[in-house]
Amino acid sequence: MDVRTYNTVGALPGADWDSLASGSTIYSTAGFQGVREEELPQGAQARHIMAHDADGTIAAGLEAYTFTRPPHALYTPADLLAGLVDEERHAAVASRPLAIGAGWSEFRGQVVHRPDAGPEQRTAAVEALTTEALNFAKQAEASVLAYYYLPREDALDIARAHEHAGAVLLFHDVETVLPIGLWDDLDDYYAWLPAKRRPRARREVRTFRDSGRTVREVALPEVVDRIAPLNSALMRKHGHDYGIARAAEVYGRQGRYLGDRSTLLLAEEADSPVGFALRYRHQDMLYARVAGFDYGYANKADYFNLVFYHPIAQGTGRTTRAIHLGLGTFEAKLTRGAQPVPLYTVLVGVDQPLGADPDAVRERNREETEAFGAAYARHVVGGLDTKEWQL
Repeated sequence: MDVRTYNTVGALPGADWDSLASGSTIYSTAGFQGVREEELPQGAQARHIMAHDADGTIAAGLEAYTFTRPPHALYTPADLLAGLVDEERHAAVASRPLAIGAGWSEFRGQVVHRPDAGPEQRTAAVEALTTEALNFAKQAEASVLAYYYLPREDALDIARAHEHAGAVLLFHDVETVLPIGLWDDLDDYYAWLPAKRRPRARREVRTFRDSGRTVREVALPEVVDRIAPLNSALMRKHGHDYGIARAAEVYGRQGRYLGDRSTLLLAEEADSPVGFALRYRHQDMLYARVAGFDYGYANKADYFNLVFYHPIAQGTGRTTRAIHLGLGTFEAKLTRGAQPVPLYTVLVGVDQPLGADPDAVRERNREETEAFGAAYARHVVGGLDTKEWQL
């Protein structure tokens, strides 16, 4: 493989990258890389790595970043390694710079591959890309190279590529996906739900309709100023110091890079914005990115109408396979039909192997997958067996 690296998104051949990202999530596209580049904290560095076959054909790509400290609390490798490595190694991980591969935001990482790549080409490309990522991490004197929130296949590929370095492969979290392509309309959806759940869904739809609120579909750049107060209110409700100006900056930036992919549902009452759900379209998927509400208005099941019921009623499933809903709020999403998808993280020692206890790693993965099943399997339409998630 011929490996080429780019320090900035401006230098990256974006069309070539997006030809690889056609089979990935929206979060791996060049547009979201541009957003991440502007959001990099001081002292952080980026590498955009592309692997080419011997004939020059682009085979795969990988993002890599280095930081002096974790860019977000949920991207802290020392937290994941607690109890798996000895105290000295754990202290080194916590105190030194870190490197993150496959993206560092939106809680979803991925290697982007040419859609027709076979197993041998995938393996060769991942080995080339991860070798370059590890070299980048060494240059930054990082203690650990972490690949966060990966789908199972990518996690296994990356762990195998770093096997010589003692890679630690962990079950990490769960994302949810609403399989909207199964239904043409709300009647189809109601029929798919278990009988005991149908009355609540019908009631939530009726409550919203009876409120007189209307829903408009617009592009993000048209309404940044209108949604910023709503998003700020949601974030502050959940304990975050997140003012209106910051929300406007964040979504103004996303509008510049991703406006043509955005599709935002804006709920209004008497021409006043009451709530919104921002989605991005990529291939046959919608990615529900963020929401916000005016809590001065009574809750009329606004979130579930905007994210679940309105798209189903509009027949969005005729052109869209699923809506990606991200992490968290599992019971609420699963009981209304979302399906769980496990995500994994791979941690690699940069200067020396992490020395994690293999038995402790296996036991943690078993305990955490079983714990998710015990808490949420009964809510999953069709059931769930988390034994399939274990590694």
